[in-house]
Amino acid sequence: MTDRYSVSAESLLKSRAFSVPDGAALEVSEVREENFEAVRAKLLHILGDESCLSGGVSLPLSETRCPADGVLSFPAVDFLKKYRFGFYDLIYIIHRLMDEDGCEWDKAQTHESIRSNAVEEALELVEAINNHDIDNMREETGDVLLQGAFHAVIAENTGEYDIADVISEVCKKLIFRHPHVFGEVKARNAEEALAAWEKAKMAEKKQKTVTEKMEHVAKTLPQTMRAAKVQKYAAGVGFDFATAEDSAEKVREELQEFLAAEAKDAEMEGGDLLFAAINTLRLKGIHPEMALLRSVDKFVRRFSAVEKCVAAEGKDIRTVGLDYLDAIYNRVKSEE
Repeated sequence: MTDRYSVSAESLLKSRAFSVPDGAALEVSEVREENFEAVRAKLLHILGDESCLSGGVSLPLSETRCPADGVLSFPAVDFLKKYRFGFYDLIYIIHRLMDEDGCEWDKAQTHESIRSNAVEEALELVEAINNHDIDNMREETGDVLLQGAFHAVIAENTGEYDIADVISEVCKKLIFRHPHVFGEVKARNAEEALAAWEKAKMAEKKQKTVTEKMEHVAKTLPQTMRAAKVQKYAAGVGFDFATAEDSAEKVREELQEFLAAEAKDAEMEGGDLLFAAINTLRLKGIHPEMALLRSVDKFVRRFSAVEKCVAAEGKDIRTVGLDYLDAIYNRVKSEE
């Protein structure tokens, strides 16, 4: 006998994250003329244009009329014939891939073997965001979600944790770190909200000092991001330059020290120079990783134009010399 999941139209419309249990039929009650279009629109988004039984007649949901008895019924759908899928369908698919008769590649994976994928997929999502590419953002968001789900299923198979643990933990964390939403703390603006978050986070992590917060920043982050976070924590207790202009003086100082450094000290002095530059960007409200990404992209675009110009003039880019290339580069830059 097929399980049946029942919900009222009011509950369906109020729910922000509604899904039907796997393999269950769905029944929506209390459907009326005044809420029918809203109910149908939400069901189309959740289920797709599945067959709907209303008044003894089965039709695609898009063609269904408001039922006289106030009930819309949907039979259980074969998994592979679904129009739309939910989060736990994703978990089922990964489990299926890792079954004994599943995919040989998926079965062979471990936390370590796929860890670089999480970085790659996250960066591809960032690129899609930078390009304002909504279609690609949707795809890359799914790929990021897949990586987390994949690790959860691997962990379940090894007895470490499962997806229920992951979801429960992140929900508890979000509630705990938002006392200004779920508790009694008041936050009148974004700055106060962030302060409430940071205070709650320190309590959760049992961090008593700023150094402990700094040490908790992942060393696997791009170092521009890690530097900016460490600097932000120092700034939170007043250890910071008053302005970006003041910080720029430090950049000049570090540049001179780098240029004067002996070979054995050059790497450290170069790091100090970068650290000072990142601090100046931070004080201007600029994300250093995004700024560098845009600058690298800009250079590649301009260099490509230079290379094409040189080729069009029948010359070899390796032999024309810096002055020649610089003149073309400046021309390309001015034409932008």
